[in-house]
Amino acid sequence: MDAAHQKAVLSRSVADGIFGTIWTSLAGGAFLVGYALKIFHADSRVIGALAALPLMANVVQVAGAILIERTGRIKPISIAGVTAGRLAWLGVILLPLVLAHGAPPASWPLIAAIGVSSLFAAVGSVGWTAWMGDLVPAKRRGAFFGRRNMIASVAGMAAMLLGGRFLDSAARWGIPVRIAFAGLFAVGLLCGMVSVWFLSRLPETGTARAAPARHAEGSLILRPLRDANFRTLILSVCAWSVAIQMAGPFYSVFLIDALRADFGTITLFGTCATVATLLMMRTWGPISDRHGNRPVIVVSSWVLAVVPVLWVIARPGAYFLPVLLANLVSGAAMAGAALSQFNILIKLSPREGRSMYIAVFSALTGLVGAAAPLAGGLAVRALHGLSLTVLSFHLSSLHLLFLASSLIQAVSILPALRIREPAATAPSAVLLQLKNDLNPQTGIASSADFVLLEVRRGRRVLREVDRRTERLARMSERRISVIADRLGSATAGIRARLRRYLQDTYDDAG
Repeated sequence: MDAAHQKAVLSRSVADGIFGTIWTSLAGGAFLVGYALKIFHADSRVIGALAALPLMANVVQVAGAILIERTGRIKPISIAGVTAGRLAWLGVILLPLVLAHGAPPASWPLIAAIGVSSLFAAVGSVGWTAWMGDLVPAKRRGAFFGRRNMIASVAGMAAMLLGGRFLDSAARWGIPVRIAFAGLFAVGLLCGMVSVWFLSRLPETGTARAAPARHAEGSLILRPLRDANFRTLILSVCAWSVAIQMAGPFYSVFLIDALRADFGTITLFGTCATVATLLMMRTWGPISDRHGNRPVIVVSSWVLAVVPVLWVIARPGAYFLPVLLANLVSGAAMAGAALSQFNILIKLSPREGRSMYIAVFSALTGLVGAAAPLAGGLAVRALHGLSLTVLSFHLSSLHLLFLASSLIQAVSILPALRIREPAATAPSAVLLQLKNDLNPQTGIASSADFVLLEVRRGRRVLREVDRRTERLARMSERRISVIADRLGSATAGIRARLRRYLQDTYDDAG
């Protein structure tokens, strides 16, 4: 594939990411939680089940991987799964239109529709991940997916803002709540199908996998589990998923029920998280390419462990600042965690059998992650009404769940440190890189471009590099001094003329 063709192909992947992110922003997250709460009056068990279903469905990725390995047809299997998973949301969209007024309806039709959608989407996901692993050159994955995710996040942020504003304004316009949700989900589905169209324009990666014999399929499934390093990766991500998923779905519940935030405020927080993701995505990608994915996972996990504590200190009437900070920190760190986990999964998966590695990884982490929100929902229900007072803070069952999430996230760092990744540096190198990349004197926060910096150990030196390349250049205090001397020389003539002008003016006045 020549450079021009590859650029066109990757541009289609970016377009797929844009419309796919709009789809996931409108058809899920806080909007799905709000729909379940307001239309179905769902309790914590239902919220936990809705969060668990997409993760639990990852088990079927093993069947999808076997199909891919036997046929070598990544593209059609991926597109078929993605398309069917999104079209299954027609059931979710039609539910509000057929619901009768009166008592809240049963939640099982909603759970069933989400479950069917998740099953098909899981098959599409394993194909898509293996497909992208073949399509994007290894040396460009961090930078490309960082850029792709950043651009897609802009679209998702706009969709969340407009969706929240629409739901808050629907009542004033005389639109019933259930119809407003149906319209919002329909727009999301339309964008999801546009995403599929762009996906269909990507080329098949060509080299078909060698079809295994039927008796060898069991060995194919066990192969990733025999890889000790890959098992360590699975263990690390499983622990991390438990920590994230056990509390994640209940932040929206906490905002809606305990803090009494409206959808406009909720989407504002989501937008702030997206902005933080945008500002960090172009930073995390080159860092992972240079320093490795493992140290990025470790540093991101350290930061994410702080987020649940910020939610604990939020109080009705005084929640804006801590929740805003929680979303900013979460958006910034989650960008690094998601990108590095995706990249290291592809990196540690051999090309032959890659889809099975991805499927086993997704199945095991999905099962563990799916159990987390279910357990979280049961814990919240079992501890309902419990109230503890610690240092003037009144802790409810949700607060205790958030604190448990923080503790488990901190523990999940231990297996991550044992992952072997070729050429990966220490987490301290990533921290030093971040310290310099985020230094405001370098102009890194500029949305127009991106500058990479490197630190020479023991010396606090800034190095300026070309904004249009990703080539790193070491700089020292001596280099900075030379630049300052050159600037002084360049302006010497101007300063001399200014002195002569002022002197002539003084002489004339005299």
